[in-house]
Formats: sequence, structure tokens, C-alpha cells
Amino acid sequence: MSWIPFWRAILRGPTRWFTRFETILDSEVKTTDHADQVVYVMRSQSATDQLVAQRALRAEGLPDLHEPLWLNGTAYPRLLYLAPAKTKAAEQAVDTFQQLLEAHAKDPSLAVRVVPLGLFWGRKSGQEGRAGKTMVSDLDDPGMWRKFWLVLFSGRNILVRGSRPLQVRPMAEQFGTDRRIAHKLARVARVHFVRLRHAVAGPQMMERKQVISELLASQALQQAIRDEAKAKKISHAQAQKQAAKYLDEIAANYSETLVRVLDRFMAWLWSKIYSGVHVEGGDRIRALAQAGHEVIYVPCHRSHMDYLLLSYVIYKEGLVPPHIAAGVNLDFFPAGPLFRRGGAFFIRRSFKGNKLYATVFREYLNRLFQKGYPVEYFTEGGRSRTGRLLAPKTGMVAMTVQGMLRGQTRPISLVPVYLGYEHIMEVGTYLKELKGKSKEKESVFQVLSSLRHLRDFGHGFVTFGKPINLGDMLDQIQPDWRSEITHGAEEPSRPRWLTPTVNLLAEQIMFRINNAAALNSVNLTALALLSAEHHSLSKQALIEQLDVYLQLAREVPYSLDIYVPKQSGEELWQLASIHDKFKVQADPLGDVIHLDGQSAIAMTYYRNNIMHVMIVPAIIAAYACAHRKFTVAEVTALLESLHPLLQQELFVSHEAEDLSLWVAALLEEFTRLGFVTQGDAGSQEYRTVATSSAAHGRLELLARASSETLQRYAILLELLQQRSPLGRAQLERAAVEVAERLSYLHGVSAPEFFDKKLISSLIATLKREQFIDVNGDGDFIPDQRVAGFSDALDALLEPVVMQSIRESVQNYKV
Repeated sequence: MSWIPFWRAILRGPTRWFTRFETILDSEVKTTDHADQVVYVMRSQSATDQLVAQRALRAEGLPDLHEPLWLNGTAYPRLLYLAPAKTKAAEQAVDTFQQLLEAHAKDPSLAVRVVPLGLFWGRKSGQEGRAGKTMVSDLDDPGMWRKFWLVLFSGRNILVRGSRPLQVRPMAEQFGTDRRIAHKLARVARVHFVRLRHAVAGPQMMERKQVISELLASQALQQAIRDEAKAKKISHAQAQKQAAKYLDEIAANYSETLVRVLDRFMAWLWSKIYSGVHVEGGDRIRALAQAGHEVIYVPCHRSHMDYLLLSYVIYKEGLVPPHIAAGVNLDFFPAGPLFRRGGAFFIRRSFKGNKLYATVFREYLNRLFQKGYPVEYFTEGGRSRTGRLLAPKTGMVAMTVQGMLRGQTRPISLVPVYLGYEHIMEVGTYLKELKGKSKEKESVFQVLSSLRHLRDFGHGFVTFGKPINLGDMLDQIQPDWRSEITHGAEEPSRPRWLTPTVNLLAEQIMFRINNAAALNSVNLTALALLSAEHHSLSKQALIEQLDVYLQLAREVPYSLDIYVPKQSGEELWQLASIHDKFKVQADPLGDVIHLDGQSAIAMTYYRNNIMHVMIVPAIIAAYACAHRKFTVAEVTALLESLHPLLQQELFVSHEAEDLSLWVAALLEEFTRLGFVTQGDAGSQEYRTVATSSAAHGRLELLARASSETLQRYAILLELLQQRSPLGRAQLERAAVEVAERLSYLHGVSAPEFFDKKLISSLIATLKREQFIDVNGDGDFIPDQRVAGFSDALDALLEPVVMQSIRESVQNYKV
């Protein structure tokens, strides 16, 4: 090994000139406790690897690779080599591990961390059946001349990955200090490097033609082709040709080279469009990938930018970008071929009546799972036009569960992802579509047209929510699910429990997406202004209200995964004002912030992104405004009645049994904010502050955030009481028309206020919760609980609004 320092000295200058790297360290690597007690392990003895790693560690403020580790007067090597096994360097690593274990047994104050340090040149996974492109592939031990070409061709695209450390002390205490444990420690590290390579570069690739050919020859597709030929009375060759055509339409054509080019393009694009991208939960997905999980990303769908943003962020987190299920409407020239090379595979809106296509797509998806490619699909199916989560489409979720029933051996984890923006370029188009304009077909001209609008859109937000381990979930719901596993040409099992399980899984995905919501300057400012009378607030009142939202979100967080900005209300307004979305009118008394008619409609989109976070605090505020004196139990009782509707409409994730604690915590915070006063110590009784106080004004503004939601529920309950019996279609039509009238009378700007699909789903929920009975003619009539529920809601609405609802319902002609 004496030649390594010599080569390091010779190569230091050229390596610095020819290499550029990015560094990603898991959060535990940079701990401040025992910061110097770090040992690094690497997979090869390459001098260039060491030089790059040395620069990366120095930039991160971590101990140098070549400084010895001093423990109680004894020097230990800081850098160890583990690959390949049974070499002199690997045995020396085992010797050092054993010495470190013995040192920990003698001194309880030691806490050495072993940090696996991986270097990836170009992040190529290689091709199945060959070791990869000889000159530029990132091989574990490429040799001197191959390394020369690797530096030359891939040296500008190096990833330095410092993974979660392995703690020596727990191993010494739990397993002892003999050489067998030292060997085990080395094996754990080697397995880690294998998994790390898979997570960073992905599985080895296969030519697209070969993928199609192998799938066509599979038992399952051959059986489907025979069934198609028999059902359609065509030849086997014709049916096979049709299956091949479907596969050609579906299959991706992933190219790491294009991904690398897109990485640089996207870095430029984000600098042009966005001020930055804020990411939360990166450690979470890296841990899953490195643990050998099949990772399936299930994001919400706001914009066509979602595809690009999420893949870019995943790549920047040091992971291979996923294969993305994209609508076949995006397969137009030249975008389609580019999307395919970026990992997109295309899916039709519906498989209905086409069994062969369904089988082809399912087998292709199952192959991605089995080979270990990460996958991304949008459970909503399409982009949300209102900013709320859409009801999930369960087809892809069902196919994922069926993938488990096809003998998938690797654990599958679904990762909910919240995507948020301070500006979405399609908002204007969404508003036109909500007004009845037909959706434009995607084309190259539409893409070029949208490029004209590129400007600073503020920040993007990506939060990786709490993963769902599919195997663990199936174990809880259906412990004997493994008995349904099929193989080969057998049709995937469709047990009776599949549909309810898929529905539950889809619902959990939506809950966890909302749990990972990101509050930002635009959506919070929109919430405040849209809650204000005439959509106007003084600058001071706006800032104070932003501080209210921030304090509630920080002190009583909606979930553990929610992102709350660290700025103050005033700093948030400064950020929001940059985007030119809000009118500022200056007068001698100070600035007034205002939304005009069209801007108010557009801003409902951003408010709706976070409506689920503020709806319960807003309803409690409305209750406090309506009742001068009340108890936790009274507020909780109303929220328990509202709970199914809130879950259906806004995917509020909290369970009914948790509402009492949530209400109590929020009321404690209301007390600190000066909105209410509590009775005697430990009392569950509260009193609202005087209406003349400034605090009451902020409380009322908070309450108004719930008004549209409560008005919609009040309309349905009023119709059930006054105009029953009504057929389902009659009730739906009447609710839409009354809501439309109310929006005209009271200036409700939200397009979803009278959305037919939303009202239909609320009616279904009322029926499921038995607030609606069905008479002998099949018409809807109210349950006896409706009167009390309706009265409780009426009390929370402004009297003039409640009067409008009653008059509209009374005058409605069925």
C-alpha cells in the first residue's frame, strides 16, 4: 500500500481539475456528539476515490480520511477498505474492527461510528448480461486504465454518499469482541455497499426490445394471447402482434445519459422558474432504498411540472429516478420519446373491456417491481383543478397489491409525496376548465406556448411522507394473504378482500399526502385574504393573522410531517408580495392588501392546498364566535358529527377518537393567543373574549376560513329537512343550484363551492353515516338526527348567510 500516498500526491492536481462532485450525507453522519470518533469504510483502494472523498469531507467539516483516530493514546487508521473480500486490505479492516470492539469493551466513554463512504462515477447501473460500457461504467474495481477513462468521461458527475453510521458500542455490548463479530461487521458493511449501489444507480438495465421480447414470451402473456385469439376469433399471430403493439405503446426506454443531461437542464430551469426547492424527508426514502425496498412514489398531482420536479429531487437525493406512469395523452412528439428515456411508461385512461391490454400493462408493471425499479404513479389519476386532493383512482393501487400476490419477494413500500408550489403556471387554464371550457389536448405547441410564461414562480415544496409497508399492512388487514399468491400463467388472484383493502390503502395514501403538506407564503396569505370581508386586509392585520396561522401550526401541528416555515408573519408577507398576486393600495393610514375578482378565484387554488390543515381550528373558532361560553365536550361532539364529511371532502387524517385531545390542545393555544379564557385550573369550560377586542377580530377571521365548507353542509341538511322526499339526482341538482345562488349573493369565489362531484360525494357520505334514510319509493328522507345537526351548523354561520340558505331552499322548485 506504500504506492497509494505517492499516487495521491501525483494525482492531486489533475483530479481537482477533472472532477466535480455532489455530496449527500445522511443526517446522523454529522452528529456533534463524539464528532471526531469516526472511521470511514470504502469499497476500493482507488487513489482518485480517496482524493475526491477527502475534498468532500473537508467541505462538510468532517475529519480527514488520513488523520489517525486517537483513542486513549492509541492510533487507529481512519480509513478502511472492504472490497474485495479475503484481501490483505479487507483482513486489516477486520483487525481494526476487532481492536475497536475491544477498546469499547474497556472504555464505556467511547462511541466510534463506522461511516460507509460510497463514490459513484456517472451513476450508471450497467447492462444485464455484461459488466457495463468498458470505458465509462462505474465499476467497483476498474483498474488503472479504466479508471483513467472514468475520470475523463464521468469525472464531472460524481456522487459522494455518506450513509447512516454503524455504531460500534451497541455491537460490542450485544455481541462481544471476538473476531467473528468483527467479520460480521465487515459483512454488514459489504452488503450495505451492494444495496447502496442499487439505490443510487438502480438495477442493471435491459434493452427495450429485449424487455418486450421477454414479456411476450412469458407464461402469463402467452396465456392472455391465447385467450384473446379465442375470444376475438383471430389467429395467435394477430393476437401476439396486438400484445406487442400494446407493449410498444407502454414501455419506457430509460437512459442514464439523458437523465444526466436533464439534471443539468433542470438545474438551469429551476433557477429560471423557481427561487428554490424545499425538500423534507430525504433521509426517509434513502433509508428505504438502502434497506432493499421496492419504492413506489405516490404523489399528489398539481401540475405537469410534478413529473420533472419529483424526478429531479429524487436524483438530487442520491437515488435513481423512478419509472413514471404517465397518461398516454403525453405521448406526443417530441415529448413522448424524451419522457420514455427519462423513465416514463404510458397508461391509458381506461382498460375497460380490453382484457389483453389490462394483462399486458399489469405484467409490465409487475416486471418493474420484480426487477427492482422504483416506480411513480399519481393515485388521483389527473391533475387537481381546484387545489384539493381528488378522490383516488384505485387501479394502480390494485395492481400494486396484485404484484404482491404474484410472488414479489422484495418488500414494497409506498411513499406518499406532497408537492406544493407558490405558483402553478396552469392555474389560468384550470379556471377556464372549471367554467366549462374543454380540456386542451397536450401538444408540442402547448408546451412551446407555456415556455413564454417562464418567470420567477417562487419556491417549490417536496415532502416525502410516512411510507406504507405494503406487506405489513396486508398482514394486519388479511393475515392469510400469502395463500392467494399465484405464479406463471395463472391469473393474478382477485380475492374478495382485494377491493376493500385497496380502497383502504388508497385512502391512507391520501391521508399521508395531506399529512406532509407544506405551508408557504402564498397559500397562507391567500387563506387570510379569502377569509376577509371584501378580500381586503390592512397590512398590519394580514401580518398578525399570518402569525396566528404560524403559531397554531407550530404549537399544535396537524401532523409530524407537516412543513411550517420558520419565518415570521411579516417575513412571509414580504415573500408573498414578490409574486405580484396581491394588490397593495397605499393611503395615509397604511397599506391595504386586496384581491380583485379574478385574482380571488385564482387564489382559492393555493388556499385549498392547505385547507385541511386549518379547517378544524377554523371550525373551533367559529364555535367560539357563536357561543360565548362552551366546553371541550360540546365542540368535540359537533366535530365528531362533521368528521366523516371532513374526511371525505378534505382527507383530514385524524381519527374520530382523537378529536377530543386535538380540540383540547387547540383551545389551550387559543388561550395563549388571547382568543378565549379558561375557567378554573383544569376546567374544560371556556369563554370567548369580548367582540370589541383586537383578538376577537383575529378569531373571527380564523373562523371565516371554515364558512364555505359549513355553508355547503348546511345547504344539504336544509334541503333534506325542508324539501324531502327527494331522489338522489334531485337532491344533488338542488344542492348545486342553491350553492350557485349563494355564491352570487355573498361573493363566494371558490369554483369548488358548487362542484357537482364534491356534492355527490358528500351526499354519499351522509347516506353511509345514516343521516339519510330511504323511503319505500327509493327517495331520500332525513334521519331524526339531521334536525339537531343542522341547528348546530346553522349557529356557526353568519345570520344573513343562513337566511339566504333558508329562503333559497324554500323557494326552490323541485
